[in-house]
Amino acid sequence: MTALAGSAPRMMRPTLAQNYPRSGFPLEVSTPLGQGRVNQLGGVFINGRPLPNHIRHKIVEMAHHGIRPCVISRQLRVSHGCVSKILCRYQETGSIRPGAIGGSKPKQGASPDVEKRIEEYKRETPGMFSWEIRDKLLKDGVCDRNTVPSVSSISRIMRSKFGGKGEEEEDEDEMEKKEQDENERRTKHSIEGILGDRSSHSDDGSEVESEPDLPLKRKQRRSRTTFTAEQLEELERA
Repeated sequence: MTALAGSAPRMMRPTLAQNYPRSGFPLEVSTPLGQGRVNQLGGVFINGRPLPNHIRHKIVEMAHHGIRPCVISRQLRVSHGCVSKILCRYQETGSIRPGAIGGSKPKQGASPDVEKRIEEYKRETPGMFSWEIRDKLLKDGVCDRNTVPSVSSISRIMRSKFGGKGEEEEDEDEMEKKEQDENERRTKHSIEGILGDRSSHSDDGSEVESEPDLPLKRKQRRSRTTFTAEQLEELERA
């Protein structure tokens, strides 16, 4: 029997995915935390519920060993967007705590002594990025993971002390606004291992006993190169 004009032959027509019924929505499964769904990676997610703490720790540990986010996503069966968001938040704040739903995340300010040290770093190296200053504060022991200011706070301090607004600071402000918008919406988070860890992991991810405190080998988001006025003049002469 010949196929109608404009229609694909029967053998070429796509079939329904194994995890998706005729309705087009993922299969529903019962979990200790509520009614969940199976994502395209085979993992289980629940709307509005954050990832369990042991999965967040595992994501940071794998990134610490240089594993790319796309590989982490496939191995843990967690969406790539969720992995990237956790790593980006951990690199900026040093915390794996989930963002607050219905409000913006709390900002970690800087003490006067820390502000003075930030000014010293900036004067010594004018082209230093905010995230580099944050890493140096941790490396020099000026702050720990709980007291170090966020990247956006460091950017605001540099703008108030030195004036101007570079392209990197604009990118950081845009990133912060996006995170606030995402926190205000109840987004979907992929969850792996809920069904298999009922006894040992019954928490909902809202409480974090300890932070990984592991440096990441690769920067999770791109920063544009910025130059001072003196550097721009030297480049123009060259």
